[in-house]
Amino acid sequence: MIERIGDWQETYSGKFYTLDPRVEEVHLEDIAHGLSQLCRFTGQCKHFYSVAQHCLNVYKDLKEQGYNEEIQLIGLLHDASEVYICDLPKPFKVELPNYKVIEERIEKVIYQKFNLEFPDETIHKIIKISDNEVLYNEVEVLMNNIGNWTGKYPHRKLDIDTEFRDMREVEQEYLKMVSELSSKRECAND
Repeated sequence: MIERIGDWQETYSGKFYTLDPRVEEVHLEDIAHGLSQLCRFTGQCKHFYSVAQHCLNVYKDLKEQGYNEEIQLIGLLHDASEVYICDLPKPFKVELPNYKVIEERIEKVIYQKFNLEFPDETIHKIIKISDNEVLYNEVEVLMNNIGNWTGKYPHRKLDIDTEFRDMREVEQEYLKMVSELSSKRECAND
């Protein structure tokens, strides 16, 4: 038996070694299921709004801007590591430098699973801009103290879905979109 670093954690379909991630342990079903049940803003929003729904909004924004399917897929997967390590509020996350190291290691394995290169600075910037634009639009609908956010951050007005949605419905939409984009990319590469 191969020695692994750290212990494993239970996932929807099996197990995952957070400190020693492997491609064969990454499953789209785990990502879709987990992200659809994780609430944005550490649950401090007006109603349940999942990370999966957020990722779908980032994907839709990137698609509307005319970015290719690879960038759209990266947009869908940009928070996928959160199913394994959860997200932390930004003020706390910056105090844990090893968090970013572990997160990046997991992200690389996830991108590898979906035949994607780890985003370079240019692609990372495209995703981050869309991520932030969606964030600021979410804040206007989902948060009580929007002045804490929107006064500081000018942004484009987006038509995003911030309605309360059934987690299973969001999970199925997320599965469908990742599968469709992955298939289109495979066909284009053949």
